[in-house]
Amino acid sequence: MELIRLPHTDLVVSQACMGTMTFGSQADKSESCRIVDICLDAGINFFDTANVYNQGLSEEILGSALGAKRSKVVLADKVRGKMDREASYSGLSRTAIRQSIDESLTRLGTDYLDIYYLHQPDYDTSIEETLETLESLRLEGKIRYSGTSNYSAWQLCEILWLCEKNGYQPPWVSQPMYNLLARGIEQEYLPFTEQFEIGVVAYNPLAGGLLTGKHSHGQSPVENTRFEGGRASAKMYRNRYWHEDYFQAVEKLKVVAQQNQRSLIELAFTWVFSQKSVDVVILGASSSDQLKKNLQTLEVPHLNDLETEQCNEIWQHLRGSTPSYNR
Repeated sequence: MELIRLPHTDLVVSQACMGTMTFGSQADKSESCRIVDICLDAGINFFDTANVYNQGLSEEILGSALGAKRSKVVLADKVRGKMDREASYSGLSRTAIRQSIDESLTRLGTDYLDIYYLHQPDYDTSIEETLETLESLRLEGKIRYSGTSNYSAWQLCEILWLCEKNGYQPPWVSQPMYNLLARGIEQEYLPFTEQFEIGVVAYNPLAGGLLTGKHSHGQSPVENTRFEGGRASAKMYRNRYWHEDYFQAVEKLKVVAQQNQRSLIELAFTWVFSQKSVDVVILGASSSDQLKKNLQTLEVPHLNDLETEQCNEIWQHLRGSTPSYNR
């Protein structure tokens, strides 16, 4: 597994990061621990979680699985969401962040995080308060670097300006959604991160599993997948991807893959990993066998020019013909 250094940091990470949203739901503790071991054996040293993933259970399992190996990996966590209905805090206020990080550190069994992402914007809290709190946590040694997830380009611009104005360490790592079906960040977000050398850690490379090709429109989601069941995360994924036009695009992408002797999963992974604006791609897995298969797809050749053109044509059709507002 190739290693890279994230821009403006001393974090040397594998180009594949293991996402742990399935830990404690689709993957029980023993299976999650096997997933972690496979990652370490494959050279993956970058792990991603969030306090809201299965209400903290993902953090607990990941911390237990890493154990004494914690110092050998780069550990990223997130803050923003409400842990449960009875929780007295949520969002990105000073109080919420401080309570959240202490609880996350306890669940993970560590005393610091390498990256602490703002999971999504909090429009009820001043961004100045949020940034000041992150800087305090950094100076206290609880976090090494901060990052953003699900922010827009203009919001990143404001954050960089405020950090420079106040002498804070900027959040040099960003985590956007990016895959063959969701390429909206190409218009402004990726040009911005390139210009200001912000690291990009892309999530949802398989569109939550829609790009596996195993699901069919008009039918129920396959069992034990991110789309199946009544969990809040399952509803979120159905709202995000379970649409007829996406299924139509998947069928077209299947043809592209077949014409080039690839599986659809190989096409989807290879496309994201080949994007020059992306530093790291987050993998997800509900089982150790699934992870092994996904890791094998990372060894296939990059896309050729024809494949790239075909993928672009499918995206253009999916996006529509609305002109860009800027030139």
